[in-house]
Amino acid sequence: MDRATAFRALRDLGAAAWFGGSLMGVSGLNAAADAAGGPADRQRVATAGWSAWTPFARAALAATLAGGIGQLAVRRGDDDAVGVGLAVAAAGLTAGTAVLGARDDTPQPAIRVAEWAVPVLLAGVILSGARR
Repeated sequence: MDRATAFRALRDLGAAAWFGGSLMGVSGLNAAADAAGGPADRQRVATAGWSAWTPFARAALAATLAGGIGQLAVRRGDDDAVGVGLAVAAAGLTAGTAVLGARDDTPQPAIRVAEWAVPVLLAGVILSGARR
């Protein structure tokens, strides 16, 4: 396997895991937390779920960025640059939602919009690699 293929596989597997986990979290986990009861129960369930996902999200994020940057270094393609840019934006939003979620004064709609933007950006990462 050549380096470009290895980097692409790393990026694609990382993006797929990150996309799937983020989409399930924002659609399934948050819905389950909403059904758990009052605000304290919702917060407890959401925190437990997102905390369990965090190590996997970090690994997927690292694989996506490492593979994307590696592929960009080897191929220097426009699609590769777009994919890395979208992955960096998704990483920033992922960190931002964690910070916002930890604060008590952040309105839930603001967090929800940011959480939904992450899988949208990651779909762009995946699609940027599909153009080849």
